[in-house]
This record gives sequence, structure tokens and C-alpha cells, in this order.
Amino acid sequence: MNALKWISCITMATTLSGCASTALHASPAPRFAHGAIIAVAPFANYTTTPGAGSRAASMTTSLLLAHGLKSAHAMTMHQKDRLPLGRAPQPAAWLAQARAMGARYVVEGAVQEWRYTIGLDGQPAVAVTVNLISAKSGRVLWTATGSRSGSPRESVGVLAEDTLNAIVRRLLS
Repeated sequence: MNALKWISCITMATTLSGCASTALHASPAPRFAHGAIIAVAPFANYTTTPGAGSRAASMTTSLLLAHGLKSAHAMTMHQKDRLPLGRAPQPAAWLAQARAMGARYVVEGAVQEWRYTIGLDGQPAVAVTVNLISAKSGRVLWTATGSRSGSPRESVGVLAEDTLNAIVRRLLS
């Protein structure tokens, strides 16, 4: 009887673990200068979900502050600067804006997936790329990419926050 329960538990765990998957890859985290200001630029949205880039940038700013970074500033694009779906922001524009704000670093990113999968289960799926850039030189200092699919009971927002939180923890480690 115990063997049957054990097999049932293993089968159930294997089945449930197939409901979600996570991938996160990042380069080694840099050391930040004391008191350096980090600006968060608009994220490119390469999905069919309107506003996914804005949501990811907003969450990233909030998570940087939640992890104790006292000087994260979200950079906002003016209405005339809003981009058509799938077009990336122009780096020269936000680098100039970051330097004008006194930022030493810029966090920018892209959203590749932000949706519920098609089918009966409708599982959430998120994929994002985040880069830390020197505001002075425009050089990429750190990069990470994370993707995750969740269970049908999770929301895309929760999944995105968890994915971005893991990325921010890597950046600040």
C-alpha cells in the first residue's frame, strides 16, 4: 500500500511540475558606484499585447526600489514619442535623457512574450530581456533574459513580476 501511495505522489509531482517552466540567464552582476542613479528606460514591446513594455518597465522600477535601491527613476516617453507595436525605443534619446537626469546607469529591456497560451488551460507565459547600460558610453554592462510559463491558476502579472524579480535580484546581487 505504501508503494502505491509513493508512486501516486511521484506521478502527481511530475504532472504538476510540467505545468510551469522557468529559464533565467544573466551575465555576472557589476558593482555599482555608491549613490549612483539608475534610470529605467521604456521597454520595447515585441508582443501583440498592448502596453506590455510599459508594464514591464514599471514593474522593474518598483522592484529595484523594493530591493533597496534608493535612486531608481522611471523615464517616461512623451505622448508624441510613443512607438508603434514592435518598434524599439531609440537608445540615443533615452541615454541623453538619463544623462540630463544625472543617471549613471540605464536599465532598458524588451518584452518578447506576455500572454496566455491558446487552449483549454490558457497558461500564462512571459519572456523578457533586461540590460544595464552605462549612461555615459552607451555600452551594455550587464544583461539577462528570463522566461517563464505558469499554471492556469496564475495571472500574467504575477508571472511577470516573479520573472522580473528574479532578474532584478541577479542584477543587485
